[in-house]
Amino acid sequence: MWIWRAKRCSNDGLHEKTKMSELNKLFKERKKNKKSSFIGFVTSGDPNYKSSKEIMKEMTKYCQVIEAGVSFNTSTSDSPIIMEANDRAIKSGMNMSKTFKLINEVKKETKTDTPFVLMTYLNPIIVYGIKKFIRSCQKTGIAGVIIVDASLNSPEEKFIINGLTKKNIGYIKIISPTNSEKFIQSSIKNCKNSWIYITSYYGLTGSKNVNIQNVRKLVKIVRKYSKDIPIGVGFGIKTSKQIKDVSKYADATIVGSAIVNKIKEGTENGKYGRNLATFIGSYLKKLTK
Repeated sequence: MWIWRAKRCSNDGLHEKTKMSELNKLFKERKKNKKSSFIGFVTSGDPNYKSSKEIMKEMTKYCQVIEAGVSFNTSTSDSPIIMEANDRAIKSGMNMSKTFKLINEVKKETKTDTPFVLMTYLNPIIVYGIKKFIRSCQKTGIAGVIIVDASLNSPEEKFIINGLTKKNIGYIKIISPTNSEKFIQSSIKNCKNSWIYITSYYGLTGSKNVNIQNVRKLVKIVRKYSKDIPIGVGFGIKTSKQIKDVSKYADATIVGSAIVNKIKEGTENGKYGRNLATFIGSYLKKLTK
């Protein structure tokens, strides 16, 4: 059992005006041109390091943001599809350090300006070291961080948010249909240099189809407290039509399980490396048209 005690830290100054982050610039520019953004998720290192690198390089052609999951075998909101991807990545030797190395290589080899966002859990960060994690994010050029199980305003979250904010790295909070308005309002305050991640339903990612009614309801609540913060919607988005429908309300659509499932399909058909990346690229081209 891992126990971490943070020094008492103040959130004072967190919400002061800060330099515009990479994510803020992206969403502002897209909004100016009346365009929504497409965010694609993959588990880093799935099905192996080399193939994952090729897939991410291919994704830079179609995604405005790439969400890279850090493999973890005790996740709480991932579907069996993504849990299997985590298992494949862990089996191939993937960990936090290799995730940073992988993303750094993708950015260098493609010379892409596509922002990368890390999705992870608190435990891997604590094991890696919180200060070390923040330094590695800055060194790698990570644009934002999503911590699925971080408790609102816990000492750990405050420490991480302050550290990331000082480095001009976005912190993205997930909200779902079961969250209270008070939780949503507090989450918005913590995400001033990134976006709010709305899940279209409560449950495991990719386990259902997107719930547009929930999307409309949550977007309305978020806009009640902030007219400007970008909104990304995920969970259950699998088709071009669903992307189009969600884009009517959100600044970004997030597709994860559907992409990860395609990776599984490709590997089951014997595709790895560049062949697997091309297979995923063809799917993304159709999905984002």
